Amino acid sequence: MSSKFPEQIWCYVLDSTGHRCYIGVCYRFPTVNIYGSDNHDLLQDIVNELGAKQKHFVLMGDFNYRYQSWPPELEKSGIPAEAAQFCHCIEDNFFTQHVDFTTRNDAILDLVITDEPSMVQNITDLGPFLGSDHNALCWQLELNTREEVLCKQSLDYSKADIIALKCELRKIDWNALLQDLTADESWIVFREKLENLEDKFILVKTSGTRRKKPLWMTQRAVKTVRKQRKVYRKYKDATHPAYLQAQKKAKVEIKKARKEFEKKLAKNIKEDRKSFFAYARSKSRTKVKVRSLEHSHGNMQSESTAKAELLNNFFSSVFTREDDSDTPVLKQMCGVKLLDIDVCEDTINQNKAK
Repeated sequence: MSSKFPEQIWCYVLDSTGHRCYIGVCYRFPTVNIYGSDNHDLLQDIVNELGAKQKHFVLMGDFNYRYQSWPPELEKSGIPAEAAQFCHCIEDNFFTQHVDFTTRNDAILDLVITDEPSMVQNITDLGPFLGSDHNALCWQLELNTREEVLCKQSLDYSKADIIALKCELRKIDWNALLQDLTADESWIVFREKLENLEDKFILVKTSGTRRKKPLWMTQRAVKTVRKQRKVYRKYKDATHPAYLQAQKKAKVEIKKARKEFEKKLAKNIKEDRKSFFAYARSKSRTKVKVRSLEHSHGNMQSESTAKAELLNNFFSSVFTREDDSDTPVLKQMCGVKLLDIDVCEDTINQNKAK
């Protein structure tokens, strides 16, 4: 960091995509006797530099600003002006401060600041640390990791025998099969029948780990990139004029394709919000997944199936199961019973003719 703030130290780690995640620790003296009053401005210079250079980072340490809560209530006169300025500096750079509980007596002195809200998870207070009057903090840092999948099997519907599958479905007497069954039991029977037919008439394909092109990549951009690689394989020289020309064309086409794709997403955001936010999340360097969930018995569930069951049970618990034992009877209206009404194709055609 180019900031002249005295008490700071930095390192970085590489995530699975090769991007740097900077990890910094700093300490601000609570008095101006050592470094003077410029210490506040120099600390804000660190934050502003991280924002200007768009660093992916986590900054932690004892900042010695006596916040009573976070976000702080800045309108209260008890908050020092320097603490209010530092809070505004964090907000102006759209950073997130994660500590919302006191870390020393009745004040929040120790802060954890990141450039992405979901970068720090499960931050907890471990109590006083090795005789210190500050409480130790523990959290999980989320980085972009790549899950290596060697092969994946899925059903190849493009090569399925759809005609034979439909014939087998027509042979099933669903009324007799699902008679006297509840909705859940009927669904289980239907799913088992369908899965058995899928195994019988649909082939299984194995997909490898071949990298797919980005969504915004047009066919023209793909051709220019392939040509660039072809020219490099021919000359094996990154400074050759032919390679530089091919590289320039590829950069232009890639930039144009990405710009047109993002413009299209922004234009269709009202009709297709899902695609817009999915693309926005793909730009995040922090990949957050569904964490382990706690069962009602206190057990932690980390398996995908178990977590899905817990979420489904919680979702269904908010619905009210109505009493269907006392169903109201439809009263006769206008002297005509609904059972007496005959709706058929001939009746409709006669009414149209009239």
